[in-house]
Order: sequence, then C-alpha cells, then structure tokens
Amino acid sequence: MERDDFIREPVKHIRIDGKLTVDQLIQQFRNSGSFGAGRLSAACDIYERMLRDEKCTVFLALAGAVVPAGMRSLIADLIRERRIDVVVSTGANMVHDAIEAVGGHHYKGHWFVDDYVLYKYHIYRIYDVFVPEEDFTKLDYKLVEIYDEIATESNGKSLSSNEFTWELGRRLSDSDSILRAAYEAGVPIFLPAVRDSEFGFAYWLHASRKTSGKLLLVDAFKDLPEIVSICKRSPRNGMMVIGGGVPRNTVQSAALASKKGMDYAVIMTMDRPEIGGLSGSTLEETVSWGKVKSAANKIMVIGDAMIVFPIIVASVLERLGEDFKRAPYLKPKGIGGI
Repeated sequence: MERDDFIREPVKHIRIDGKLTVDQLIQQFRNSGSFGAGRLSAACDIYERMLRDEKCTVFLALAGAVVPAGMRSLIADLIRERRIDVVVSTGANMVHDAIEAVGGHHYKGHWFVDDYVLYKYHIYRIYDVFVPEEDFTKLDYKLVEIYDEIATESNGKSLSSNEFTWELGRRLSDSDSILRAAYEAGVPIFLPAVRDSEFGFAYWLHASRKTSGKLLLVDAFKDLPEIVSICKRSPRNGMMVIGGGVPRNTVQSAALASKKGMDYAVIMTMDRPEIGGLSGSTLEETVSWGKVKSAANKIMVIGDAMIVFPIIVASVLERLGEDFKRAPYLKPKGIGGI
C-alpha cells in the first residue's frame, strides 16, 4: 500500500438536524466511521447483507441474560419473519422465555439493593431485573408435566436439544414466546449446555418422582450432526453473536467442522481478549482456526447487547422496508426445523 491509501477518506462529522430515524442516525455514524459508532454502522451493513443474501443461513448465538432483560419479543419476531434461521442459546435464556410463557414475569429492579432482603422475600436478582421464586417453581412443575408427556411419546428414544426445544414450543401457546415462534416457523433452537439451566433441575425433579414409565432422554451429542449438516448444506453462513460462551463456540465449531467457515459475522460483547476466554476473543483469532473466513464480512462491536442489537435490527429493518420478504435457503423439514 502507498501512503495515499491511508488518507483517502476524510472523517465526515456527525450532524443532528432535527428528527432522525434510527437508520438516519446510523448513516451519520457511518459518515464518521470512527470508534464504536463506526463499528455499529458496519454491523448494520453486515446484517443487512446476510438478510439480502438469498443463499445465506443466519445463526443467532444467544448468551447473557438478554431474554429476562427485555429482548424476548424482539427475538420471537425475528424468528417469525425469518430474519434468523437458527438459534443457539444458553439454556437459561430459554428458561426465562418459558417462565413468561406459563404466566410468570420479570420485573424492573435495581442493582443497588440489599440482596439479603430479596432473599427473605424469595426474589431472585439478575443485576437490575427481579424474578419471584414462585415463577420458577411454577415453571418447574409445568416442565415436569411436559417431560412426562414427551417421555411417553418418545418411547425411550433420546432427543437432541433441538428436538427437545421443538417439543417445548409445541406445548406453549404464548405468541410472544421464542420457543413457540421457533416451533411455528420451523426454526431450530439448539441448547448445547441444556443441563446447566432450570431445564436440568426440572429433569432431576421429573426423574426423582418417576416410579414407573419412561424418562425423558436428551442427548446433546445428537446436536452435532444436525448443526454441522445445516452449515454444510448452506452455500453461505452468517452469525449474529450476543455475548459469547458456549453458543458462540457451538456455531463457530459447526462452521469449522463443516469446512465452510463463516461468511458473515457480527459479535456484540463487553468482554476482553487478553484473558483467553472465547467471549472476548477477536474475530481475527477465529480466522486462525478456520471458523470465520479471512475474507468474511466481519465486525466486533464492544457494547451492551441490550442497546446494540435492537439498534442494529431497527436500522436494518428500516432499510429493507415493509415489503421485503425473505425465505430461508434451507427449507424447514419437520421436527426441529431445517
């Protein structure tokens, strides 16, 4: 590269002239192209390219407590509108989706509170979100009923976590539920660490009280051929990553195992790379593994996903317009989706 290549495009300063739509503000961020504003603008561009690419399968890797914090309906809507083709989530996020699906609630709280008082009142805290203990208890007993039903119907057959979430969604009627939306749309939801959530403890309750009949069997290893096959059969793959952890690793490893590599990648995280954890590892590092292509459209946005992701979605949906229709490249094929 020559010197002039480094000083080709001047910074255009942000202007706020009266009212702006979300995407108009993002265009101002693009004009600047600097710091977090520039990264957020690039993330919007990349997500738009994923959705306009008719041969791209879009994965959402979902970690962190974003569902109890208020992102439940947004994700359910994206699934129904086929703005997301595959979800890979922590078990906890889907637990909190199920809590509301059976009539529970999450409440606005505060981080500066006496947690011993909350303990006495049987209220759980997730930073500044409160959840009553009885809502977990209600869910546990509902899950035991559901597990009994699934165990009877499956007749000793083990389920992948994708098949498990499909069975849950089939039995929930809440239109705002992520699990229900995925069931109706044929979008698979994988929970690679399903045991590490209330789903696992409800299983313990289901198994400990079962004196006769069959037990629910969930085999997380069965996820691997399913998710790798999705990556392999899709000409191009893209991922929107909230947080990191096991969901991000599962999506990236499927891209590696399928020998495809991700063509598009947007990561939203607050973590740092220096400690070696996956949630903060850079996209450049993923290239060394073959999980993301060197030439991929990719960006990491350092910020709170509760702020960043809704802005990206609002900006891109504004660009696409109300008449934009998107069909998945891989058509739904029965239980558990594509």
